Formats: sequence, structure tokens, C-alpha cells
Amino acid sequence: MIQQSQDPWRTAERFQKELESFHNSAYEMGRLVEPQQFFARPETGWSIAENFSHIARVCKTMRLIFSPVHAPASLLLGSAPRERPELRKVMADYQAGLRRGFAAGPFSPAREAEAGDPESAARRKESILDNWKESWKPLAQNVRRYSDEELQRKQFYHPILGRIPLIEAAYMAIFHSQHHLNNASKKSGINLAPDFL
Repeated sequence: MIQQSQDPWRTAERFQKELESFHNSAYEMGRLVEPQQFFARPETGWSIAENFSHIARVCKTMRLIFSPVHAPASLLLGSAPRERPELRKVMADYQAGLRRGFAAGPFSPAREAEAGDPESAARRKESILDNWKESWKPLAQNVRRYSDEELQRKQFYHPILGRIPLIEAAYMAIFHSQHHLNNASKKSGINLAPDFL
């Protein structure tokens, strides 16, 4: 039998706790990376700093999914089906889509210069990590505007997954961040992606 990813325990309150914990854990792990390595320019892709900047920006912007601006679109998309795959499967499908390639577009981070003097680099690193650590708050605040029933019933259109319930759209903030933190981990030698699911 297919389990529901939006089962009763996936509530707005639980999402907020999991999102905050995820951000705090990644912040602490990011602090272990030396500034030189944090800003080091890789041969391909983004630096560790650029990955953190990107995921903070996307997380803050995701609040718009849960703003009044989205309400008319939600009506057009109809109600979510009662049965959905497990959240773990949704996460795997989403991250597989990202690995196939997905342009960051306007969410591409500004290019970070390689670390200069140690003091300036340490301050800039801390600023990027502080921004990441706090970036979950606007999203969580907007998700709390919905009842748990609305989060399970109302839908959002995702460019990789198609129509998904709002509660699954909320969890994309963690799944997306995990993808980028896994990429950054390869550059740091430190596991920067907290386990989830």
C-alpha cells in the first residue's frame, strides 16, 4: 500500500522544527571549514561559499509559495490526491532531477572571490553562514499561515515533480539544500549535509 507523504505527523509545526534543526546543524558543520577552503574556487561548479549563499537565497524566496500571491494558483491546481509516495521517494525523485541538471537562473549566487587576508575571509564566511542560519524563518512563518489540512490538500506546481501538495513543497527547502550541501561536502572533505529521512 502507498503511504501518504502528507500523513498527519507532517505538520507545519514539525516542518518548522525539522527545518530549523537542519539549518542549525549545517551552520555548525559549515563553521568547521577553514576560510581558505570555504572560498576556494573549484574547477567546476560553485565554491562552498557560493553553495551556502545559493541555498539561503532559495530558502528565503520559497516563502512566496506560501504567500497570498499563490492563493489563486492553488485554486487552479485543485486538490492533491489522497495517496502520495513516501516523502523519502519524493526527495529521491527531486534530487535525481537536480542531478540531471537544472539551471539556477536568477538564483545563481554572486561569484565569491577567493579568500584574501584571513581576518576578512573569516568575517565574510561568518556573514554567509549567519545568513544561511536565519534563512529558514520567513519560509516557516508563511507555512504557519496554513492549517495542516490545507498543507496536505492544496497543491503547488514544481518544475521537476509537477503537482505536489504544499507540505511536500515546503520540504523542498530541505531537499534542495541537502543536494547543494552534498556538492559542497565533496569540496570540503567534511559532511556538510545533515541527515534527513
